[in-house]
Amino acid sequence: MDLSASEITFDDKGVCNFCHQAQKSLKEIEAEKHKLPEIIKQIKKDSKGKKYSCLIGISGGIDSSTTLHHAIKLGLKPLCFSFDNKWNTPESENNVKNLIEKLGVDFIKYEIDDVKYRELQSAFIKSGVPNIEIPTDHILMAITYELAVKYNIKWILSGGNVTTESVMPESWGADARDLVHIKAIYKWATGKKLTGLPMCSLLQWNIYKWWYGIRFFYLLDYL
Repeated sequence: MDLSASEITFDDKGVCNFCHQAQKSLKEIEAEKHKLPEIIKQIKKDSKGKKYSCLIGISGGIDSSTTLHHAIKLGLKPLCFSFDNKWNTPESENNVKNLIEKLGVDFIKYEIDDVKYRELQSAFIKSGVPNIEIPTDHILMAITYELAVKYNIKWILSGGNVTTESVMPESWGADARDLVHIKAIYKWATGKKLTGLPMCSLLQWNIYKWWYGIRFFYLLDYL
């Protein structure tokens, strides 16, 4: 990390504020780990009588793969899905295939309009904004909530975790939930209105969270 992270500061020992924040976050989550049995019990209670107890998006990478592995060990009944942003490697696709087959879980490969999605990715690359992963992150969020509602699932298990993902400077990106931002960049680059892709407005996000009661749980933090 360098001074392109405008928020960076250093103490008198040369340690930056992001290191201090990471250490603080790790201590906070360490204090929560004893709650894991209680949370797993609640997930099972909320899914009693349902086919699935949780939803897990898997990429074939280590975080989501480990999350799925431990979800099964904890006695949960996950529905898994993947979304190909066209940058997936054959290795990751093979990992997903092996996970699904060996763990015996139900799986959905979510397909979207490839042409429209390439246009959106291209728009972000041309725009010069720091975070060109926003289209993937936003669409993944929209798909996740859509599937959770469709299959009446209250809990989403994420591979996100404090250990590897707690130090991203805000100046290096923007909130992937900001659909106005996404639509503006697409229109600037193409002259067209963005339609035909899974999207989630801030209002819809609040409906998913508060009306449907859908919750994210970061299992790896507790392991």
